[in-house]
Amino acid sequence: MAKAKAAPKTDDGTIARDKPAVPATPPASQVEKTESFTAAFKADAHAAADYFLGGKEEVSREESDGGNEGVKVTVTYK
Repeated sequence: MAKAKAAPKTDDGTIARDKPAVPATPPASQVEKTESFTAAFKADAHAAADYFLGGKEEVSREESDGGNEGVKVTVTYK
């Protein structure tokens, strides 16, 4: 006597999920970071920021009062 083949199961209880279109974490090269430099003179604070940046891409630069320490330069870079 021949046995009949069982029909394939269509609902096995698993949940199908779509893959996210955008990765959860961007690469480090795309994340903006900030660094602050404080010096007695404005030119020295900017020179320190320029030296730190080297070949990094500068997004913005902000100059503010550093209180008794002089001038504070905050650089945003990638």
